[in-house]
Amino acid sequence: MEIDIISYTAEQFAELGDEQILEVQQAQLKKNRLKQRLEKDKQDEKNRLIENGTYFSQLWDLYCARLQDEYEQEVNAIRDALLFYLQYSSRVNTDTLYDANYALAMYDRLLVVKSYYERHYEDPNARFEAFKKDKVAVVYLGEFYSSLYDYFQEARVG
Repeated sequence: MEIDIISYTAEQFAELGDEQILEVQQAQLKKNRLKQRLEKDKQDEKNRLIENGTYFSQLWDLYCARLQDEYEQEVNAIRDALLFYLQYSSRVNTDTLYDANYALAMYDRLLVVKSYYERHYEDPNARFEAFKKDKVAVVYLGEFYSSLYDYFQEARVG
């Protein structure tokens, strides 16, 4: 099963517990069912409009846009609920060198971790290697982990 409800790296998925993996799977299945329903509803409406001779009117485009908007709202709600669950069920009780404040918004967490590594590691290669070993950041940053990983990786020399 492809997991595209959230943007986690393989390393982050490996850090999840069994219960968390089940939550991710359930959220992905909900999203997949919504996608199937969206496609079926579009096809049913297309068939109806063809039978009525109004397929080439603007009705089809308006109907598809409305369905797509509803689909995206439902998927975003599922995704937000999953991220909230993962955010509060993944707390790591390990001391960190930076303040791992789980009350902060995800973007603020990203800034805390990024700032810490940029202040304490001048060498981009050492910074990236230290960041890769940080197991707390994997959980603490959630979906933002991969962005910061890529950022530090691209900043390396050589």
